[in-house]
Amino acid sequence: MELALALPLLALVVLGVVDLGRAYRLKTHLANAAREGAAYAQYFPSQVDNTGTACADPANVVFIARNEAGAHEPYAVAVARANDGVPITGCNRTTVAPGTPVRVSTSAPFSVLTPLVADLVGETLTLRASVEMVVQG
Repeated sequence: MELALALPLLALVVLGVVDLGRAYRLKTHLANAAREGAAYAQYFPSQVDNTGTACADPANVVFIARNEAGAHEPYAVAVARANDGVPITGCNRTTVAPGTPVRVSTSAPFSVLTPLVADLVGETLTLRASVEMVVQG
């Protein structure tokens, strides 16, 4: 009898812990991807995506960020100048002077498994991470 009353609550707690672990794992992956992209952007800030021959994979920030863990992840990657928020896109379209801070942001959807939590916050959340680096000369 007591098990029948406690089991739904226990299942809810277990699913909540699993969701927290999954969210923490994704947030860590996003932070690492942003960090790797920013480290590349520190030296090659105008090589953002593979729209030109000079920026073909793997020589661009987006590829470096998405492949940080060794496998291509479907993260959204955005690169912008940190001081004014102007996006940097394409391959060598934007000139970025040395000393300019560049922000690399990553984001990905997260599906919530726990029923009551999903009712409160929504079934899908977007987790984000960003890192800033100063462009080197």
